[in-house]
Amino acid sequence: MRQWGCLLGSFAAMLLLVLFLARDGSYDEMTNPVRRSLRSIIPWQQHGVSLIAENHNRVVLDNGIVKLIFSNPEGNVIGIQYKGLDILEMGNEEDNRGYWDLVWKKNTTDKLQATKFKVITARPDQAEISFLRTYDVSLGNGTNIIPLTVDKRYILQRGASGFYAYGIFERLEGWPGVQDMDQIRMVFKLEQAKFDYMALSDTRQRMMPIAADRGNGEQLAYKEAVLLTDPSNPEFRGEVDDKYQYSIEDKDNKVHGWISTDESVGFWMITPSDEFRTGGPFKQDLTSHVGPTTLSMFVSTHYAGKDLGIKFEEGKAWKKVFGPVFVYLNSAPSSKNSTSILWNNAKQQLLKEVKIWPYNFTQSKDFPSSDQRGSVSGQLQIHDRYINESLLPASSAYVGLAAPGEVGSWQRENKGYQFWNQADEEGRFILKDVRPGNYSLYAWVPGVVGDYKYEGDITIIPGCNIKLDNLTFEPPRNGPTLWEIGIPDRTAAEFYVPDPYPTLLNNLYNHIPSENFRQYGLWARYGERYPHGDLVYTVGVNNYTDHWFYAQVTKNTGDETYVGTTWEVVFELHNVTNPGIYTLQLALASAHNAEVQVRINSQSDKRPLFSTKLIGGDNAIARHGIHGFHVSAGSLEMQKTGRRSLRHWGWLVGTLAAMLILVVYLVGEKKYEKTTPKTSTLLLRKILERYPRTQRQGMNILKMPTSGRNFARPPYPGINMVTNNNGRRIIARTENPRVSMLRSQSQIRLDNGFLQLTVSRPGGDVIGIKYKGSDNLLEHKNLRNNRGYWDVVWNKPGESLHYVDKLQATKFRVIVATADQVEISFIKTYNVSQQHSAHAVPLDVDKRYIMRRGRSGFYAYAIFECREGWPEMKMEQIRMVYKLQHEKFQYMVLSDTRQTFMPKARDRKNGEQLAYPEAVRLTKPSNRAFKGQVDDKYQYSMEDKDNKVHGWISTDNSMGFWMITPSDEFRSAGPMKQGLTSHVGPTTLSMFLSTHYAGKQTGIELKRGEAWKKVFGPVFVYLNSTPRSNNSTSTLWNDATVQMAEEVKRWPYNFTQSEDFPPSDQRGSVSGRLIVHDRYMSKSLLSASSAYVGLAAPGEVGSWQKESKGYQFWTRADKQGHFLIKDVRPGNYSLYGWVPGIVGDYKYEADIEIKPGSKIQLANLTYEPPRNGPTLWEIGIPDRSAAEFYVPDPYPTLMNKLYNNDHSDKFRQYGLWKRYEELYPDHDLIYSIGVNDYRHDWFYAHVTRSTGKERYVGTTWQIRFKLNSVMSQGNYTLQLALASATSSEIQVRFNDPSVKQPHFSTGLIGGDNAIARHGIHGLYWFFSVNVPSSLLQEGTNTIYLTQSRGGAPFRGVMYDYIRLEGPSIRHPDT
Repeated sequence: MRQWGCLLGSFAAMLLLVLFLARDGSYDEMTNPVRRSLRSIIPWQQHGVSLIAENHNRVVLDNGIVKLIFSNPEGNVIGIQYKGLDILEMGNEEDNRGYWDLVWKKNTTDKLQATKFKVITARPDQAEISFLRTYDVSLGNGTNIIPLTVDKRYILQRGASGFYAYGIFERLEGWPGVQDMDQIRMVFKLEQAKFDYMALSDTRQRMMPIAADRGNGEQLAYKEAVLLTDPSNPEFRGEVDDKYQYSIEDKDNKVHGWISTDESVGFWMITPSDEFRTGGPFKQDLTSHVGPTTLSMFVSTHYAGKDLGIKFEEGKAWKKVFGPVFVYLNSAPSSKNSTSILWNNAKQQLLKEVKIWPYNFTQSKDFPSSDQRGSVSGQLQIHDRYINESLLPASSAYVGLAAPGEVGSWQRENKGYQFWNQADEEGRFILKDVRPGNYSLYAWVPGVVGDYKYEGDITIIPGCNIKLDNLTFEPPRNGPTLWEIGIPDRTAAEFYVPDPYPTLLNNLYNHIPSENFRQYGLWARYGERYPHGDLVYTVGVNNYTDHWFYAQVTKNTGDETYVGTTWEVVFELHNVTNPGIYTLQLALASAHNAEVQVRINSQSDKRPLFSTKLIGGDNAIARHGIHGFHVSAGSLEMQKTGRRSLRHWGWLVGTLAAMLILVVYLVGEKKYEKTTPKTSTLLLRKILERYPRTQRQGMNILKMPTSGRNFARPPYPGINMVTNNNGRRIIARTENPRVSMLRSQSQIRLDNGFLQLTVSRPGGDVIGIKYKGSDNLLEHKNLRNNRGYWDVVWNKPGESLHYVDKLQATKFRVIVATADQVEISFIKTYNVSQQHSAHAVPLDVDKRYIMRRGRSGFYAYAIFECREGWPEMKMEQIRMVYKLQHEKFQYMVLSDTRQTFMPKARDRKNGEQLAYPEAVRLTKPSNRAFKGQVDDKYQYSMEDKDNKVHGWISTDNSMGFWMITPSDEFRSAGPMKQGLTSHVGPTTLSMFLSTHYAGKQTGIELKRGEAWKKVFGPVFVYLNSTPRSNNSTSTLWNDATVQMAEEVKRWPYNFTQSEDFPPSDQRGSVSGRLIVHDRYMSKSLLSASSAYVGLAAPGEVGSWQKESKGYQFWTRADKQGHFLIKDVRPGNYSLYGWVPGIVGDYKYEADIEIKPGSKIQLANLTYEPPRNGPTLWEIGIPDRSAAEFYVPDPYPTLMNKLYNNDHSDKFRQYGLWKRYEELYPDHDLIYSIGVNDYRHDWFYAHVTRSTGKERYVGTTWQIRFKLNSVMSQGNYTLQLALASATSSEIQVRFNDPSVKQPHFSTGLIGGDNAIARHGIHGLYWFFSVNVPSSLLQEGTNTIYLTQSRGGAPFRGVMYDYIRLEGPSIRHPDT
């Protein structure tokens, strides 16, 4: 009977539910008994979804994790509880917590208050509810209620830690028209007492001010921008806060939100698809901002202007679904890294939501599921005969479907849906899950100007899979490129973005250089940069990254009056075709109330040759956007006059971008009518009749003023400019020939039209390099294996004899050979039977060379491998060497300040050897200017962190040969390790491993049977040229540095064919923040400002500076200690760091495993430097260098004049160590605390002293100081940091130099030889010396520092920093 009773009870419950569901779902029509039944039935089982309606004015959804409370029938979210915690700001009015709103007709806001509640579905696993607002036609236009029916939907599922929300907006035929529907959004205002940390991306996240701080602040140029003058948290004092600083492009705007750091709870807005957004993937929108407020923006005119507002003519019908989006909540145990854990978890949830999109659980028929959608796929190619006769793949093109329209109309489209994806490197694309409907297919290609549109419309029906034939995009082009400025990528990011005002910073962006444009007030920097005139840019001389301001803005003439500005582009041409038409292509990244006028060679002409007219309203300059709407401003065609005029001189790649992103490039004579772009084009034949001097002999000037209108308002009208990143810069070209390969039995020749590379076969040595038809640039008089080669210096255990293996290969392979790229391999295979051979290093070595189409150089790398069971050995040097023609290359360049004409190799042979073979005094040089100078290859060393590009210039041929190293990951011993660069020969090196400035402990030692593999490189050997002029060396060097920056940007390369070199998507990253806790410096934590933070093989603290077998990845933290280490190879690492100004080394407590695609965000890391008590006195600066100490002047007869005028590099002069004896002829150094100054009285190196007949003895330095009292309780501490040591021992004695046993000794240390090799540091050493108080006395004390090892002139140490600390209790002498 009990069983029957249970069954009947269950049946009755189910019947009540069926009765409820059988009704139309309206809450208002439910009877009280049914309501009671619903409340008693739900939840049906544990953790099911319950739906409760209370008192006609509340609706509650609860799944045991999240509880939602809605106003009934308005449909506002008036409460969110997560695990019992209130999330929304309950102090706000109910319609100001979680709501939808809409802005229309002259900024009228409609909060879309519903009038009817419905239950769409109510099951144990899901509840979907609706709040409906129906438009009453009788209202007409005389109300603030917009003529729309709006259905706001919310879904809560069993087990979900969040809820879904979407809205269905509909107009019926016959309804009144709508103007300027400029914004549709969903808003959540969170409890400000809880949510204090905002996260937008991996790098854009931080603690935030509160709304009251903005209210107490100073409004700046517009109300959204506020200077925080009296914030509740003093850390924010003096910062600027502006909600537009937190905008994101829609393609990246997938998850953002807030964290309550006290509760370790996160609130996230997740948008799994952009299909319902407007303006395409690059449309920028607001996200989260101070409030704390989180937004989901569905429609906005921000960064676009009124063009993107939705308008309807009277009677026009329309329907669109906005969403669903997912509001996600999460929590984590409270810890130092809880923000990182919550953010990473939110990103994982985003991926889950994207994976299940389009959702199959929504109940609206207006949201089709995946099986009711279709797809489109194909391949986009580019045909630009002036770049290549063949079709080129539209690599990484953005391809999308949007409402049918004109070319590029997608970025103004707002009523329909859009579906976008990015093509692969071959231009292949697939657009999945497209709603049924009619579309046009649009595209644009990064690096290529213009927009593509498929010729026919595309109709999507449920289940279709449309495969298009190969699509060909012919970009706007009338002739070959003469010069370019910028990168056609629809942004102005590549141009010069100035540093922000120190008093107007948002510290979120201090450590993100790529986001610097988001700082406030940058536009005002233009007037400071050009106070007396406007920007003048000379093609072939200037560099757009440094000399083209990111925005062409107005200028303030005082009294809040702003006038237009005129920028000049100066260029030269010769051999101008007559007759002929030239074209100026102009593309803009943004425009706001601007007009660009173009004049040629005459600024006084009243009527411009071309004008954009008044365009734009995206306000991107004021809103810290580096782009807004892309504007194809058109093509300006110019015809030559009867006079012979313009000389061709050179060109720059890219496009002009100014907030009207000016893609400007000048193309030559129009040859093919069918390539004429469809954008607006001005034929200037008639104009030239009116302006007969449009083109003139020699220098020509292209003037681009913004309109001359005066603006009595802030200087936001203006333009902002864009450019091309294909590496084209100084050398003009009309097209890039394919890469060809010619093979013979003895050599392989690669040719790409720029250069010809010849490699010996099978040895793999570079025996010839020809550039633009030149003779061999390598020294052809040398043997074939002594021109361009790899070598290894190694030795066998227990042997002092070193061997040099030039790694002659025995096997040649073609890895890949296409028109775009050839990669070839030369393999040296080790045979175990060779282990008794003197010179064959026990390694397999695969030397690779890559030549690519359009690149003015070649790439080189090598894969070194030792297999199990092979003999043990130790390597001290691995390098690649190029020996150039000594008659051609005379000028060497290492940096902006270290460049000069150089002597020849024979000058060294005829000179006088000094203390060691590398140092030679030039006594009979071929150029008398070098007579008496010293030349030493170690004088040209450089720290690896700075060793990115160096090389030689042929001044006769105005040609440069450069070694570019875009990454240090394959180098050894960390970023401060010094290595050789270029030197007399002329020789250029790429040093992958060396013991210079470090000692033998930084070599690679492989035990018997130890397997090992490492990839060295790729590096890029770059060649360039320029017309001869007085500043050709500067032009070539500047161009090489630009090329270096481009190579760094491309790293890690994605074109290498070895599986041992992972591309970017197979790597990971680590980010975090390092802070310093030194209670004797500050009671609070200090930011590890500018800290060096890196990943290297697991080891002890500081072991990274002796580690060579693995890879290292280093970066520099920002002022707040934030760091990001990108593109890390998979593997196990330790995280190390050191902080300039702080002694010691940091090591993270646990090892870190990097997996492909991993993005590890660490919590705040705390470094507690060595410290036992308060500072009594200190000598020097703890920066791992002796540069701050006294460096003497060089001997006048032993100078290298390269360093005569550079005081910071004076330590590189020869023989400075000898100056010590002259300064202290009768006694050693004595330094008195409080009297002497270490900059003048502390010699840079503690060296030996000569007693005659090549005998050298140790020296003893004294530090004298006074103590007013000596604390008997507790010990004192002497902190001793050394910047270098070579076969030295420092003995420390206190107050008694005669004590035979020193109170402390370092023991015999060091082998970096930095004193002899003109290095101001070598390896870092740190010692913490315990000093019993019994060794000290009241009054004067003396510390004796004895460098006890003599026997050679170069034995000694360089000190970094010395500090005496008192006992841990407060000391009266502190």
